[in-house]
Amino acid sequence: MTERLVYADRLVRISLRVSGDGPLLVVAGEVDATNSEALARALERCRPRGRHVTVDTGALTFVDLSGLRVLLLPAVPAEQRWVRLRNVTPSQRRIIGLLGWCDVPEPDQWPETSTAEVPRPVGPPSEGRGGRWWRSRDASS
Repeated sequence: MTERLVYADRLVRISLRVSGDGPLLVVAGEVDATNSEALARALERCRPRGRHVTVDTGALTFVDLSGLRVLLLPAVPAEQRWVRLRNVTPSQRRIIGLLGWCDVPEPDQWPETSTAEVPRPVGPPSEGRGGRWWRSRDASS
């Protein structure tokens, strides 16, 4: 299996691994509005004609809505989606579920059990804009 860097910026690193099973993009770091378009271009460039691309999200520490739209293709009918997710973390699965996009990833791509910690508030609610800051139970104070 060979691996090469496809894209990197100060937030994210996208590597391509090619094997007999097809392309695997490994996304590590953070995907947001500043680099989600680069992720979309990387997916398109690495997609073999008529086949799917597998994306390993296990090292993805943050993804906003623009990144999720790129990864999950929610506007595309389910039978035409060509991105497959692997190593979806419990927090990613939770966000996808909250958005109502639970049916998007293939069922065999989800972990069997969840070890996600329930977040807890660490500060008072803010006045006006914003909300509470949240921290998982295992985070240090």
